[in-house]
Amino acid sequence: MRKNTTSDPEVKPRRNNDLFQKRQTQIIKKATKLFMEKGYSQTSMREISKATGIDIRNLYYFIKSKDEILFLVCQMIHTPMMKIVNNPSIMGIDDPVEQLHTVIHQLIDFGFDYGQEILLMYRESKSLSKPLRKIIFQQESLLVSRIESILKKGKERKVFQYDDSSFTANFIVYGFSIHPLRHWNMKKYSKQKLMALLEKELMRTVMV
Repeated sequence: MRKNTTSDPEVKPRRNNDLFQKRQTQIIKKATKLFMEKGYSQTSMREISKATGIDIRNLYYFIKSKDEILFLVCQMIHTPMMKIVNNPSIMGIDDPVEQLHTVIHQLIDFGFDYGQEILLMYRESKSLSKPLRKIIFQQESLLVSRIESILKKGKERKVFQYDDSSFTANFIVYGFSIHPLRHWNMKKYSKQKLMALLEKELMRTVMV
């Protein structure tokens, strides 16, 4: 029986072909559903094998452990988010108000499509092995630092006002997840309405 931990600090696919990636994504999605229903610790690799219809021996070809699955779920969230804040067309916007609003809009929109994965990350990331958890924390810190750099530019130009740039950046990043974390109590809002309200409130926290 293989261990449900991953010791390598970096988890990389052992194949780069499309079929491997497609099958791995299928496993991640099925496993995510099981983790949400039963909890990460209570879900076994055999149950994931059964849910995906992939023999347990073949499953280990695509996924080494539950730890790797949870890590890859977190990567499914962080990789696209970092692409947004590293996008040259966004980071090249000179006006900090327009720049921050663009980042907020795109990250909130992303959150609607990956709500279940975001909720799982907040709920179960503590279950990751220490090396993988460290990578996730570093990626999260990098995302916050990108927001913080926009805030500092806005304050220098006297269009933003706040007491602590790190705290404010963390607050804004947390705001991106309000729909996944509170969707059960926000069903009366359409996606467009909720996005507009979130954008307005998050921008209000820093506007002069």
